[in-house]
Amino acid sequence: MLNPTEIRPILKQWVAKAMSHEESDVFIEELCFIDKARRADLVHANGKLTAFEIKSHADTLVRWEGQQQAYMACFDEVWLCCHSKHLVKALESCLPHVGVLVVDDYSGMAMIRKAKPNKLQDKFHLTGFLWRSELDALANQNGVPTKSRDLIKEVRRQLCDALPMSVIRSHVLASLKQRYRLLE
Repeated sequence: MLNPTEIRPILKQWVAKAMSHEESDVFIEELCFIDKARRADLVHANGKLTAFEIKSHADTLVRWEGQQQAYMACFDEVWLCCHSKHLVKALESCLPHVGVLVVDDYSGMAMIRKAKPNKLQDKFHLTGFLWRSELDALANQNGVPTKSRDLIKEVRRQLCDALPMSVIRSHVLASLKQRYRLLE
């Protein structure tokens, strides 16, 4: 029986084959989000932010409902990669636009349902991926006045009030790709 650490490289291989993956794209493992209260098992940052939650044979889907809502607030696409024992419950509990992958005990992986674009993203939660310097750069690039003494949450709120989702999303994607490309 594979554990999440063993499933992750299999999932990365599947993503690299099934989705567009260029040299400038990055995989991010264990990415914290929603004020560090949640953690995505794997994120693929290419032209969009795609998140994957892994549920191994030893896991349950008890926390998935809350995790799913958090994922939907932050990512362009959301996938649940689960062991075959969880498949029926996964299909029942996933929102219709969440993709479902199944993994077996022999490192096999299959797509059961393709993810669809997420329209439930929240600008404030999306800005939570940015460090203070990245928030300040976004504000400066778009003429949003902020002060160095402003709390990070205040700056995030100001940016959300002033900028469209597309501008915030592009900056978050570029910032994450730059940050994690340096770590690879």
